Amino acid sequence: MKTLSKAVAMASLLSAGVMGAQVANAEVEYSAGIATTYLWRGTDLGGAAFSAAADYSHESGAYAGLWASSGDTAAGTEYDLYVGYGLEAGGVSVDLSVVTYTYNQGLGPDTNGSPGEFSEAILSLGFGDASFTYIDNLGDDDYSYMTLGYSSVVDVTLGYSDNGVGQEYTHIDFGYALTDELSLTVSKVLDQTTTAAYLADPENSLVDEDTIVSFSYTLPIK
Repeated sequence: MKTLSKAVAMASLLSAGVMGAQVANAEVEYSAGIATTYLWRGTDLGGAAFSAAADYSHESGAYAGLWASSGDTAAGTEYDLYVGYGLEAGGVSVDLSVVTYTYNQGLGPDTNGSPGEFSEAILSLGFGDASFTYIDNLGDDDYSYMTLGYSSVVDVTLGYSDNGVGQEYTHIDFGYALTDELSLTVSKVLDQTTTAAYLADPENSLVDEDTIVSFSYTLPIK
C-alpha cells in the first residue's frame, strides 16, 4: 500500500489523446528497492519486501504509474495503479491522485483481488519543507488517513488513522537518509482508541505499539 503524494486529471488526458501529441515532453522512470519491513501507516504488514515501480510523468504535471511489491503476509503480492496531477507555484505544491490496490489473495471473503475493489483518493499539499496529506476511501468502507510532515535532515511524519468502524490511532515516523541509496525509518504508535463493539469482534485487534525500525535500499537501475 504505497503512500502516494501526487494527483487526478491524468485520466482525462489519457482518454482525450492529448498525451499522444506531446509524448516528446514526457518521460518514464523505473525504480526498485528492498526493505527490511513493509511499513505502512505506522504498522508492520509482515517482514521484508521487494518493490518496483514504473512512473510516467508529463511536463504538464499529469502522471500515471504502477507500483508492485512482494506484499504482506495476509494479502500476498500487491499491485498498485495510480493516476494524478500535481502543480507547484511560489513554493506551494498541490497534488491530487487516485490509486487502486490489488492483491493476489484479496482483502477478505468478499474480494477476489480485482482492480478497483480497494481504491483511495489522495490530496497532498506542500509549503516549503512542510506537507499535509489527506486520504479518503472511494469504496463502501468509511475510513480516512491523514499526515503532517516536515522534511529536513530528519524527515518527521505524524499520521492519524480512523478505520471508520471503531478504531483510531496516531503514529509518528522519523526518516533519515544514511546514504543516497540507504535510509532508516523509525516508527511508533503514540496512541489508539477503540470502541467496545470493535473489540467484541474476534477478527479485530489492537494496533501493535512496539517501535518499528526499518531499513530500505534503493537498487541501482539505469
